[in-house]
Amino acid sequence: MILLIRHGEAEHHVKALTGGWTDSCLTADGKVQMEKLAAVLKKDFAGRKPPRLAASDLQRCQLGAAILKKALGIKEMILFEALREKNNGKAAGKSVIAAKAFYHAPKTGRELDHRNYDEGETRREFYERTIDGIKDVLSGTEDLIIVAHKGSIQNILFYWMGYSIDEVAFKKVSFDIRPASLTMIGINKWDEHAIFLLNDLSYLRSDEKIGLFDFPIKR
Repeated sequence: MILLIRHGEAEHHVKALTGGWTDSCLTADGKVQMEKLAAVLKKDFAGRKPPRLAASDLQRCQLGAAILKKALGIKEMILFEALREKNNGKAAGKSVIAAKAFYHAPKTGRELDHRNYDEGETRREFYERTIDGIKDVLSGTEDLIIVAHKGSIQNILFYWMGYSIDEVAFKKVSFDIRPASLTMIGINKWDEHAIFLLNDLSYLRSDEKIGLFDFPIKR
């Protein structure tokens, strides 16, 4: 089982700052979101071996992962620069308005080798960086939690479902990943790469366990 968790609401969401490599922290609401999720996941993992924990090294993910680490009794958290959001180069740390000075609009939005921001990444570079950096972690056999960003979680989902980045662009594939949402992937009992939950926020409306271990996961 692999749980893909997007960080909760962050300061750049509410202060009109760019995202990407802007190293913003969680807002008070974002911390509450992660605490609620941690409390529910604690019920799901009660009596079971704690999962592995990996996170982007940007502080909004580090803090969210630390909340989960404490609640679930996880001993170690591994940080990966590879899990960062798409590099927005000179726009990082800037306001949305100021970032326009470094922005170069693509012609169609499907380009893989276009650099939107000066000194930033292309879509292809972002995908390859995410997957090359996290592939070994994804291949483990123990339960795993990854706390990351919208774009990096999308990249993992594309890879998990067998899409190359060229197929993603050609077929116009995407997944909506909201702040503090939970997505669950794994190998099912038929040896298929499965998505069991996608963009789930049900824990915000209920303090009951999610029932992660009720899905037909291969054990």
